[in-house]
Amino acid sequence: MGRLLAHRGPDGAGTVRMSTGVIGHRRLSIIDLSEAASQPLWDAGRRAVITFNGEIYNYRELREECLRAGAEFLSTSDTEVVIHLYLLQGERAFDRLNGIFAFCLHDERSGDDFLVRDPSGVKPLYYADTPAGLFFASELGPLVRTGVVSREIDPAGLEAYLQLDYVPAPRSILKDVRKLREGHLLHVDRAGRKTARRYSTLDDPAAPRRASLEEDVNEFGRLVRQAVERQLVADVPVGILLSGGVDSAIVAAAAAESAPKRIQTFSIAFEDPSFDESKYQREVAERIGSDHHTEILRPEAMLELLPHISQVVSEPLADGSIFPTHLLAKFTRRSVKVALSGDGADELFAGYPTYGAARAARWLTPLPSSMRRSLARAADAVLPVCYDNFSFDFKVKKFLAGLDSDPIARNMRWLGSFAPEELSRILVRYEASEEASFSDWIHEPSASIPDATPLEKLLRTDQRFYMQDNCLVKVDRASMAASLEVRVPFLDPDLVRFARSLPDDRKLGPGGGKRILKLHAAGRLPESVVGRRKKGFGAPLGKWFRGELRELLGDTLSPARIRSQGLLRESEVARLLAEHWSGRRDHRKRLFNVLSLTLWFESFAAAKPEGAQSPAAESMVLPNG
Repeated sequence: MGRLLAHRGPDGAGTVRMSTGVIGHRRLSIIDLSEAASQPLWDAGRRAVITFNGEIYNYRELREECLRAGAEFLSTSDTEVVIHLYLLQGERAFDRLNGIFAFCLHDERSGDDFLVRDPSGVKPLYYADTPAGLFFASELGPLVRTGVVSREIDPAGLEAYLQLDYVPAPRSILKDVRKLREGHLLHVDRAGRKTARRYSTLDDPAAPRRASLEEDVNEFGRLVRQAVERQLVADVPVGILLSGGVDSAIVAAAAAESAPKRIQTFSIAFEDPSFDESKYQREVAERIGSDHHTEILRPEAMLELLPHISQVVSEPLADGSIFPTHLLAKFTRRSVKVALSGDGADELFAGYPTYGAARAARWLTPLPSSMRRSLARAADAVLPVCYDNFSFDFKVKKFLAGLDSDPIARNMRWLGSFAPEELSRILVRYEASEEASFSDWIHEPSASIPDATPLEKLLRTDQRFYMQDNCLVKVDRASMAASLEVRVPFLDPDLVRFARSLPDDRKLGPGGGKRILKLHAAGRLPESVVGRRKKGFGAPLGKWFRGELRELLGDTLSPARIRSQGLLRESEVARLLAEHWSGRRDHRKRLFNVLSLTLWFESFAAAKPEGAQSPAAESMVLPNG
């Protein structure tokens, strides 16, 4: 299992036998590069041991607190702070950690084991409760490839994937594997009893702020600078991922102000002008004075990477921006070991165009459903297909197709691939689940805040699902496959709480989303960047599927290969291919969804297990990268 996670931790490896089992670790050394910080890590008294993935940004303050209480440290690492804080405060310690993390902590005194994940779900944690014991890892691959879990597909997970382009926690694509949710822990006592519960308070409804717009803009700026300063701490070089949008530009500007020397910024460019943002990337780099680096993503790089993309993600993920993100990570890793990104701002401050579209949809929902469906058919017939990034016809058709759904389901439909009514056509076997319906599942975040505004309910839903299980998964897998750690300042707990306390008009204003970010950036960053519309970070898959990638796509989605998997109907997949190739429809999202699932199935679900097949009969917890 450890060998299969070597890309996440190429700097070292270790295992430890405890009273309840075994834990392992693959190390990516960032803070305290010495052997004293190698993991799994015991405290001096061997009372507790930890295998930890991530970073604790407030570890210095917490270390001082532990020292005053008499703690004896063996290293200067942030990981050891977690052990001592737990020994002093028990489970209460976990909610005091400001960082990105997934870890297993074993208490040798009580025999308790804790699996813990950070409040925003930045770092992943898969686990499987098997007859041989409890297994866990940072990715699905080690659980599947070593044969410690069944490869049976979870029908509910598959249906969710086809609709959303990802499988939301706590489910996974496999029936016997679960993902620990954001801000949750799994407690296993010495007797083997398991309890999953929330420990973080970040999801609690925040009291609305009562401050002027100017005060809020100033507070936003202070919190961003504070978060960036915290996350620049490392014993290795740190860079900034610069997309060309205002989010990453704000992070880069704050880093340029805080870093002791000139910062390095890294970007991806495209030959296709509708996807290329290199002009804006250069303008930001020139304004803040960074040492800027750019790599161009061409179709031949996609041809090389596409067959192996399932190895990068380890679980099906149909987000086309995985390609430029992974290429950017590999490119960045040549120069630095850690990078900061602008992820999280869209879901906290209403950056996606879907939030404005949700307001516009209220004017059309009173129309009879027959009229709304007629509008959708008319748009489909009249508007010519265009394969540019966020083309007009793509947005209009998506908008009209979701009008019959409630606001939460509509938002999911706009962002996803297959509509619920399409599942019976694409799936070989489609049966209604006996468990909670998909509708109940996606409405859980908004139901937990019944008094919130419609916008805040959409934001919380996207934070819970799209951000955690799509965007953060994409960045984690794409970067860690290149042994690069990516940090996300916008998900600093103080900044998250601040965002949730703001009234709607500080987020979604007359000029669109992220109003407070743009007011903060005005005068600090180029106006061409501050005032531009949300573009998104993707690749021109629609065009490439009809051109440079057509042969590879047709071969991978051939009737024989689709039929051999027994999941999807080959006739429906063939129809999607034919309509896309002919130019009658733009099926880029659906085709990439099916392509990602097909490649994953062949790499994981249908592949033979590797390594040892006889885990010990004792209770076991095993490597987390």
